[in-house]
Amino acid sequence: MQKRIYHLLDRPYPAFLSSRRGKIYFIWMILIQIALANILQPFGLINFHEFHKPLVVGDYILVFYSLYALQYMILSYFHPNYYHPDTWTLKKEFITLMIFIPIAACITYVYVVCTVPEFEISLHSFIRIQYCNSILMLLSIFTFGYYVDIRLNTYTLAKRDKPNRHATSRVNLTEQQARDILQTLHETMETEQHYLSPECSLPLVSESTGIPVHHISYALNKHSEYNFSDFINKYRVEHVCRVIQKGHHKKLTLEAIGMECGFGGKVTFFNAFKKFTGTTPAEYQAIHQTRSKNK
Repeated sequence: MQKRIYHLLDRPYPAFLSSRRGKIYFIWMILIQIALANILQPFGLINFHEFHKPLVVGDYILVFYSLYALQYMILSYFHPNYYHPDTWTLKKEFITLMIFIPIAACITYVYVVCTVPEFEISLHSFIRIQYCNSILMLLSIFTFGYYVDIRLNTYTLAKRDKPNRHATSRVNLTEQQARDILQTLHETMETEQHYLSPECSLPLVSESTGIPVHHISYALNKHSEYNFSDFINKYRVEHVCRVIQKGHHKKLTLEAIGMECGFGGKVTFFNAFKKFTGTTPAEYQAIHQTRSKNK
């Protein structure tokens, strides 16, 4: 059970504010919630004290979400290696939320105190403001998480990229056509190095090569020993090995090297490395260092 929890927390979880699609989603979420707040206000669904004023509600929502974005920007500026989308995990996201929640609780309360006339300053009013924060958290944080996991997470995309049996069964390629596709895939990987991006996916490679997704899946599954995920990870492992052999890794941890070579998480990196080399990254590094000294 403990290993499953650790594995879940180490899942890649890209920082959506660093993604173009993520930023667009973030902006639309704010606009939609401000619109809903102003629509619901006349029905008395969000009225207490003077907080029901549409402009105040809209600004309040904007302040709440802006704090989340501002926190990401500040922390990523001072700690760029830690707050990096390629090395972001669920564990890091939870830690960020633990920082965000108390900050949002205090600053939104200060905002209401300074904005709403005759607002009563008390522990009771502070707690009531947190009801609004809780609603925004439920409506946003979980939907953000769902969006990131479905749309941006390479771990989830890899599962979705698994070939559809019915689609591949209808593919009618000759052996030579399949071989040509494999050759194109290898040439594309060597020249464009898509595998270095954690967002490398079957649709992305299909778009880059102009080869239909189901043709790529068919060629890999029928005429090679790898599926798409293994095909990409093998290139990543080979790249890691070259980095270690050239000595470019001395100022980086092995995990950081894996992240720079396209792996989205530590567990995925170590499992793939063991699968294709028969050793762990640390063992491979030790063997290479021993050989270098004996030369």
